[in-house]
Amino acid sequence: MPAPQSNKIGSPNRPMPKGRAIDPIRVLRRYWKGIPIWAIVGAILGAAAFFVFARVYPLYSGDVMFEVRPGLGNATDIATTDTISDKMVERVAATQIFMIKERSILTEAVSDRTIEGTDWIKQFWDVDANVVLVDDAVDELLEELRTIIKRGTNLYGVGWSAHVATDVPIMLNAIAKAYMRRTTELDEESFRSNAELFEDQGRHIRFKLQDLNDDLQAFIQKKGITTLDDARFSATMVEIQRLTENAIENRQALITLQQRYLQIAAKLDGTMESTMEDRLLAEKDPIISRQVQILESLEANLRALRDRLDPSHPQIKDAEITVKATKDQIESKIETIIRRNLTAQMREADSSKEQITAALERTESEIEVKDAALRDLAANQSQFEGMEQTRKQLELQRDENQRLISSLKLMQLRVDASRVRRLTPALEPREKSFPKLEIMLPAGIVLAIGAFVGIIFLRELTDHKIRSASDVFIIPGAKVAGVLPDIHEDPSGLETPELALLHSSDGVFAESCRQAWAGINRSLQQSAHQTLLLLSAAPEAGTTTIVGNFAIASQLSGCKTVVLDCNFRRPCLASMFEFDDVASGVADLLVGSASIAGCVQTTESGVDVISAGTPANRISQRLGSEKMKSILAELRDSYDLVLIDAPPSIVAGDALLLANLVDALALVVHSDRDERGLVARVLRELGESRAEILGVMLNAAVGTVGGYFRKNYLAMVSYSELEEEDE
Repeated sequence: MPAPQSNKIGSPNRPMPKGRAIDPIRVLRRYWKGIPIWAIVGAILGAAAFFVFARVYPLYSGDVMFEVRPGLGNATDIATTDTISDKMVERVAATQIFMIKERSILTEAVSDRTIEGTDWIKQFWDVDANVVLVDDAVDELLEELRTIIKRGTNLYGVGWSAHVATDVPIMLNAIAKAYMRRTTELDEESFRSNAELFEDQGRHIRFKLQDLNDDLQAFIQKKGITTLDDARFSATMVEIQRLTENAIENRQALITLQQRYLQIAAKLDGTMESTMEDRLLAEKDPIISRQVQILESLEANLRALRDRLDPSHPQIKDAEITVKATKDQIESKIETIIRRNLTAQMREADSSKEQITAALERTESEIEVKDAALRDLAANQSQFEGMEQTRKQLELQRDENQRLISSLKLMQLRVDASRVRRLTPALEPREKSFPKLEIMLPAGIVLAIGAFVGIIFLRELTDHKIRSASDVFIIPGAKVAGVLPDIHEDPSGLETPELALLHSSDGVFAESCRQAWAGINRSLQQSAHQTLLLLSAAPEAGTTTIVGNFAIASQLSGCKTVVLDCNFRRPCLASMFEFDDVASGVADLLVGSASIAGCVQTTESGVDVISAGTPANRISQRLGSEKMKSILAELRDSYDLVLIDAPPSIVAGDALLLANLVDALALVVHSDRDERGLVARVLRELGESRAEILGVMLNAAVGTVGGYFRKNYLAMVSYSELEEEDE
């Protein structure tokens, strides 16, 4: 195996065109003088904006805070619960903030008489109707209110900003007043509804208890008894228990016989294998014993012949055939005896089953007779005990209901039962919340510098798509391994690029494939590489097409070539060569269910193809395993070149796994579709593998069959036509 080569791409094979690549350092160094100038401009604009906003649009902010209280665990508790979970606090706070911002509460706050003296409400005053437009004021307030939840505490609240400092506490205190009034109303309504519910439950329990007492009295009078003897210790009960035990034993015996019967039947039908006990019983048969003695004699004779004669001697062959025939005869007789024994066992089990079934029927009949007598005895006792138990439960429910009603009334009288309380009133703010010089000045500088840098980079920015070989050279360290033209601009009128070297060998596309392969092959031979991985950055780049044409070119040049389809996600390499993609292939080799010789399919052109394999075995993680490494090593010993088709790097990491197992790789890029950034990223990822990167194969390039390449391609076509005419 050749020594691992450096995985660096190397220097470009021609100068990098100017004006397309963006070097941030170079751009910033070119325009560095503008950065401090625009920073000064931004500082001036920030200071100017500060004074302007401070004059025409000042804002004063304030807040009013509330506390989520743990509440009372019981009405008789001296104080509230010490702690409450953070999640519960957040849920309660979020619910209460939603209630604060409820439209009815804000409407009540806006309608408060204290709000009439604020400057904020004047903007909603209808001069013609001499009324406040409450709905518009509430809409504005909903947009301006800020929600506050202090993490790690029991505090929450709302904040508000206004252009006049005195308006802030008036509005926030009006909102807090309306909110607390609404909270008190909800608490009182909750207490009232709960009390009504408990009282209804209490009345229902008392009615049920009275009805039950009446039923008990009637029962006692009807039966003429106050209690009943316990039926569990009567002679009838003891007899039923004895009969029940006998019935259980018979059922268990019947189930066991039925299972044995089914097992024997399954063995006779062939749906179940005979057990070792069946075989040992059959081997004790005298017929088998005699056959075994004959077999031992024949085996002893065979060993003696092997000691005296050569293994290929006819007598040894005849003896081996005789021994094998005797063994087969013994096995056949054993099977016959097993079936005979099983048939006898089935008849025996069937007879026992009939006897036990008859005994079980007699026992069950006796149990029914005894049970009827016992039911009459126990019915009255069971009914009486049930009614007594129900009365006790109803009495307990009545007592618990009375306790709940008392606790609810006591809790309603306590002030600390509420879950929410107002913590602090809103105060008049002393400083403006907007604008602030320490924010406006840096913001102006950052925005000015950002605008300047954005403008200069926007001017430097151009199209990112790769359209020609010159676009590849823009990528740092990248080089072009070959350029293939778009088939629609091929003068020979090629319909499909697949296997163009076979179907249209004189076309421009076929000649481009030969030229590209010549460069790739030269790099492979210089480094003594035997395995080449072809992959693309994005889907539909034409990797499989290039693999097929390269395989034909390699085979025609005299190299024994094999191609592997390692694209487990969308395999199509085998079908391109008119083979089945789901035939045994790479996936089956990785799991060890097939050999290389059994997976190879040879084309008419001499190229060997190994498909992706059966779908059930296509597990992409195995592509980087030691098994894959050993498969490639074995293929290196049998072939001059191993070509591997891999899935796109952007949608699968399979190619990166394979890149560490092969000698070299080439990246296929589709013209006018793939972007430089994507290709550069893939090349960086591949650069960390052990494989040598031979370069980028540019596929479907429009420029290659136009411009200064067009004359060369037309010359190729005309030269081929002249050769055909001369022949």
